Amino acid sequence: MDKSDLDFLEVVYYSAPAPNSLAALTMLSFVFDRIHFPAVYVPPPGVIDVAETRKERIRLINEAPPDVGSGHLIAVLWAAENIEYLEEFCRFAGRPGFENIDGNTHPLALDLEELIFGPRPEGSIPIHQGNSVKGLPGEDSIRSQVSLPFWSDYCANALIYSAKNGIPLVADDPRIPVPGIPNPPKNDTKLLSAILTIECVKLVLPKIKPLECRELRDFRGETAEYVKPFRLAMLRLSKELNSAISSDMKMKEVQAAARALVESSVYPELCELHKIINDPGKPWYRRVVDVTMMGPEICTNFSSLPTHLALAKTLCKVIGTLADLRDEQLEKERKLSRTGLHFLLDLKMFQ
Repeated sequence: MDKSDLDFLEVVYYSAPAPNSLAALTMLSFVFDRIHFPAVYVPPPGVIDVAETRKERIRLINEAPPDVGSGHLIAVLWAAENIEYLEEFCRFAGRPGFENIDGNTHPLALDLEELIFGPRPEGSIPIHQGNSVKGLPGEDSIRSQVSLPFWSDYCANALIYSAKNGIPLVADDPRIPVPGIPNPPKNDTKLLSAILTIECVKLVLPKIKPLECRELRDFRGETAEYVKPFRLAMLRLSKELNSAISSDMKMKEVQAAARALVESSVYPELCELHKIINDPGKPWYRRVVDVTMMGPEICTNFSSLPTHLALAKTLCKVIGTLADLRDEQLEKERKLSRTGLHFLLDLKMFQ
């Protein structure tokens, strides 16, 4: 990662190759600077014909079979239509074409499927789906496309991407298990900053309506001067949290230390941020704030290796691969991090 990335609060979106809802996207974009969608390619602004792409998406909505793959493709097409507004804070990290996932992804994906659906029938041979690629109207035939992994490959690849880059996962679909690769957060600045941020927003998360992409871009721009110092404060405060914890602490103890630090050090500033966001005199208030809305819940999980033997073996293999990668990069400023921490964003109140 570039040094500039250390100024960002980031998460990896685990549940799907594009946001499941505007509610999730709105909340995450308020809290975090950047949301990663690994192995998904969406063309940059100006590459595709947006109007024709929208027509194709609507056609698929009306005609496509109601399966997970079609739903994910439709969501990624929606992201392609709106990339002008999303590119600032959504990073679709794939490339054009079929091969975008990590080499360790597919065995882990097969085990995730078995964890959800149970053992496969004896003699059945699982099929490697690979990335789905759909060409779109545009002058550049190579870049005028979207590319996304099959759903289980996406989740497995997101897990590996998170571990390789030291960025916590966020999930908003509790039906998809998030196996954890446990590793203490001691000395991991970005992870500790994310923990602090979550503890902060639990206290004063504003009640923001789900926003359309253009509205969301404008809201982020209007509130940047108030929110950015808060995010940077979390990065600075992580040093204090790091000093307050030991390497053998359990995650619940780390979260308790983070909560205490937040309440003692930044709670007044948080209240001020909450007051600013909910100020009827601000230009965004009527468009984005709904004081009657129930606030979303953001909870943290720190998972250990599952008891399911096959998945545990696959994860151990992944851990070994990550360890090899770590050895190759020891000379770099930022070491690889392997953590099982993920956030679960509960948005039932928007459904």
